[in-house]
Amino acid sequence: MKRILSLLSTLVIVLFAAAPVPLAAQDEGNQDSGISRRTGRAPEPFKGFNSYEEFHGSVTSSETLLKLDSSLGYDFNQYAGVFVGVPLYFVHDSAPAAGENLSGSATGDVYFGVDLYAPTPVVNYSTTFTVSAPTGSVSKGFSTGHRTLDWTNRLRRKIGRLAPFLAAGISNTVPDSDLITRTFTSLGNVIHLEEGAEYDLTRRVYAGASAYHVIPFGTQNVVNQLNGSQPADRGPGNGNDGLGDGNAQAPPPASPAVNENRIRENGVALWLGFEPTRVVRVEAGYSRSLTFALNRFSFNVGLNVGRLFKERVRQE
Repeated sequence: MKRILSLLSTLVIVLFAAAPVPLAAQDEGNQDSGISRRTGRAPEPFKGFNSYEEFHGSVTSSETLLKLDSSLGYDFNQYAGVFVGVPLYFVHDSAPAAGENLSGSATGDVYFGVDLYAPTPVVNYSTTFTVSAPTGSVSKGFSTGHRTLDWTNRLRRKIGRLAPFLAAGISNTVPDSDLITRTFTSLGNVIHLEEGAEYDLTRRVYAGASAYHVIPFGTQNVVNQLNGSQPADRGPGNGNDGLGDGNAQAPPPASPAVNENRIRENGVALWLGFEPTRVVRVEAGYSRSLTFALNRFSFNVGLNVGRLFKERVRQE
């Protein structure tokens, strides 16, 4: 499986190294709505306030996690913008260690950030700096109680209907993505990588695939969102937590400071997206953690509230 991941990474790099595409094709790739930051889709060139609502869902064989992420931002131009937001989590575990159903909900940490874009005829580059303040509930496991930082860089290139992308970041926490919302929070330095591509099946429907990697270094702390300060019993580094036939056995619960292998992860993801308008985007996907033998089924609904409001103002 590692060989497959290596071949996928090589394929994406080769696609980026191909001959420059016509300018018209690149312009077509810039018409994305900007709802998703995962693949570095460039926003439309406008100035002013914007607002996004994103509703994520992630389901495994025993856990269900829902996340409502609300954000408000301001675009200075097509090259720079700032944003602030806060997530609201709903978590349910039907098979905890104690044998009883556990459910919980709480707000996560408030986050602030800066988006910078550098679109070119060959490739779109974007970089995002995000800082999270420890405003979430530590007792419920929705915050580590510390400030977290993330710096993510993305490259995306439009080649006809195909759009390969690369994403690389460094953080002191394991970040969520559009398709992977984790039932734990962490504190510790990590490098996170993702390489893949999206393909436009029609004007409104697209499919995507990627490989992702989390590479920790240094001391790591893990907090389960269902058990407060206790590390996740079946989470990172504890073997099978999915619908497959993982053979790894779960070790005893660890101390708050855990081994790097509890965080290290390699996996693959597949998704299908539908964008009926530039205001709404719906995605459904599947991801497989090769490290933890974990299967996830996910969905993501994005609403560009800022654009919706501006379109209604224009109509009036």
